[in-house]
Amino acid sequence: MTAAEHLTDTRTDLRLVPVRDPHVITLPYHATRRSPLNPRKTFDHDALVELAVNIYERTPRDDAGTITGTGIMQNLMGRPDALNPAGVEIAAGERRQRAVGLLVEGLTVRVKTGEDANGRPIMGEAFYQVPGDYPLPFRIEEMTDAELIEAATVENIQRQDMTPMEEADAYLSLVSAGRTLDYIAVRYGKHPNTVRNRVELAAGLGQEGRKLLDAGEITLEHAKLIASTTGALKKSLTEQAKNGASVSTLKHMLRAGEFPVSNAIFDVEASGLRIDEGGLLGDFPARFTDRKAALSRQVQALEAVKADEEKTGSWGKVEILPVESEYANLPHAEWVTRPTGMKPHLTLIYSTTTGKTARSDLYVRTADARSYRKQVEEEEAQNRASHQDAQASREGESGGTVTPHSASPLSVPPIAPKIREAAHEIAHRARAQAIQGKLATDPQRCLALACHALIQSAMYHGHNKLLDVSLGSRKEVPLTEEGRALADDVLRIFGGVYAQDEKGRVTCRNLDVDVLDELTAPQITGDDLLKLFAFLTHRHAGNWDQNQGSIPSRVSTLARKLNVQDDVNVRFTLSAEYLNAYTAQGLGGLIESMPAKLRPVGTVNVSKKELVGLIMEKAPALREAGWVPDLVKFR
Repeated sequence: MTAAEHLTDTRTDLRLVPVRDPHVITLPYHATRRSPLNPRKTFDHDALVELAVNIYERTPRDDAGTITGTGIMQNLMGRPDALNPAGVEIAAGERRQRAVGLLVEGLTVRVKTGEDANGRPIMGEAFYQVPGDYPLPFRIEEMTDAELIEAATVENIQRQDMTPMEEADAYLSLVSAGRTLDYIAVRYGKHPNTVRNRVELAAGLGQEGRKLLDAGEITLEHAKLIASTTGALKKSLTEQAKNGASVSTLKHMLRAGEFPVSNAIFDVEASGLRIDEGGLLGDFPARFTDRKAALSRQVQALEAVKADEEKTGSWGKVEILPVESEYANLPHAEWVTRPTGMKPHLTLIYSTTTGKTARSDLYVRTADARSYRKQVEEEEAQNRASHQDAQASREGESGGTVTPHSASPLSVPPIAPKIREAAHEIAHRARAQAIQGKLATDPQRCLALACHALIQSAMYHGHNKLLDVSLGSRKEVPLTEEGRALADDVLRIFGGVYAQDEKGRVTCRNLDVDVLDELTAPQITGDDLLKLFAFLTHRHAGNWDQNQGSIPSRVSTLARKLNVQDDVNVRFTLSAEYLNAYTAQGLGGLIESMPAKLRPVGTVNVSKKELVGLIMEKAPALREAGWVPDLVKFR
């Protein structure tokens, strides 16, 4: 056929002519209708032209050029057309029908018409056209809307011919038609999370996002992030993506505007709040779909924490502070370092966007600090006045002048004089060793603490340390007698793993040993492993980075549960080293905290060295009476 020739329009009625399969009939092109339910909306024009040429070239004809059959090798599928009793609504095969449509309209294509003298192809144009009643082979079935969508979707997925957005629309249509996510996942061999994410993409992307994705102005990853949001955040992310923001930037914005489950300090399971497990990209932490409801629960949990902390009496003030930042950072412009001597304030901070929480006991409100300083100044003025009155009275009684020592410890000192690091460290060592001693002889308690931390982590997705009582690791507390006995047992039972160095420390052997084999050897019992667990964990209660500052409430709580304060009193020994860490005024305050009958005498007009000596003379009696400085106590 030449480029100028047209096919003869032979309008033979092929509606009911059987083709190969008795269940397949041929229908003329003009009796077919594309279904609006087909999720596939875009078709590559060049690919359609290629298919149309292929169909045209395979179409059988007789010697007169009359079409005698169809050039379509794969049957189409459809259902009776509700809009045309004589027609069919296409369920599967729209791409083939569209290719025939190009031929019905008339298609001009470039074809090889010959070769030149050098064997190179000579190209020309050919015009291909078929009549409007071109036969299409159909299998017709009664179908519901859901079944039609399934038929269209299966074919396109099998051909890998659908875009992710079209696949998403298909799944959303199936859900709207009554199919469950699990059914869709099984039907198409997809993971349920994939189906759910696709449905959320179709439902949540929005008109503007779809336009950007269809135009190639944003990627699928951008689209997934946009679809996972609502309201103002969706609008903001869409605008940012349109202006060229990266996926990483959008992720940061999303994290800043959502409440991750890991930030919750309330019982998530009991709350009944709906959770999005991982977002559309699958690499996001689980988050609450209703941020406001989750935030309300978070505040309720903080109120409970506040009530518990107030009961301890450890704080001058406990308050809950909301901040607009995505991080729970204290707004330092309104806060200052706590003045020396002022009882610490506890601030429970939470982000009003992400729900993240934090605790601060290092700072106080500027107004509170100013009020405290004013109070101190007034008390110091009263003390000076009282001291002057007392001095005047003594002068009147003696008829002379008494000149007190400038650093007399019995003169009323400023509130909470500075105590050097050494005293804090000695006090801490006594407290830490008391806890260690209890834990070293109670491996089951160690295991309970570890389980508690793991449960807390599972409930709140937090980052609890193993025992959640560690104060750091820079300063190591020496082994207690109980700890040494436990270490000896570990060396005896697990000699293949541990050894004792020249300093008496228990360390891992630098040998090529399979530790797991050693720990699971037939002779190793559960009690043996429990001892090893206690040895590895009980010392976490003592190592810390700094000595000064308030004792963490979780440590005080543990101390109360272990009932170790009496043990602290036994382990602590009042020493000159400890006393020298106080100022002279501080020693005056220390004396005032002692039982009245055990206070040293002759402390007026003496040097600090002499004062330390006078206190040390009373040390045995004070120890027998069970007195220890407030600094050594768990508070």
